[in-house]
Amino acid sequence: MGTRRVILLRHGQAQPEAPELEDLDRRLTERGKREAECIGRLLVARGLVPDCLLASPAERTRATIRFVASCCGLDPGSVVCVPELYLAGPEALWSVLAARDSSRMCVLICGHNPTLSQLASRLGEPARRRELPTAGLATAVWDCADWTGVQPGDAQDCAFAAPGDGADFEPGSYSA
Repeated sequence: MGTRRVILLRHGQAQPEAPELEDLDRRLTERGKREAECIGRLLVARGLVPDCLLASPAERTRATIRFVASCCGLDPGSVVCVPELYLAGPEALWSVLAARDSSRMCVLICGHNPTLSQLASRLGEPARRRELPTAGLATAVWDCADWTGVQPGDAQDCAFAAPGDGADFEPGSYSA
């Protein structure tokens, strides 16, 4: 047995959609960069440095997770780009998590809404609607032998935070 933690992180604020720009190529705005750095510092301050970094192939998610990795003292080259995380539904995202090696104890997944908010809403009991803002995150803990035994509703110690909301990253500190 062991304590497993997942961190669901929505990417920082991105350039608006534009006809001449592919969605996958949208970059972070200056605000999005600041948001990503803020969340990285928050994770370090709370001792929540992940040992596995997964990101959608979209430029905005890869940039967000690179800022977070840098703040956490991790090699940005250790980020694993997972194509299934782009436009994935909650079940597809959860299957990516379940496939993680059992040696990984803290997995950070950087992706998109509405999927991340839908999953954050399912964490713990009772389930309740949560909308993650840009660079908002949800984290939860399970006591199990490997990732295949992890189910959203069984999560313990759920916490939510967003940059600039004054959250102290305690259970229930972020509310939609």
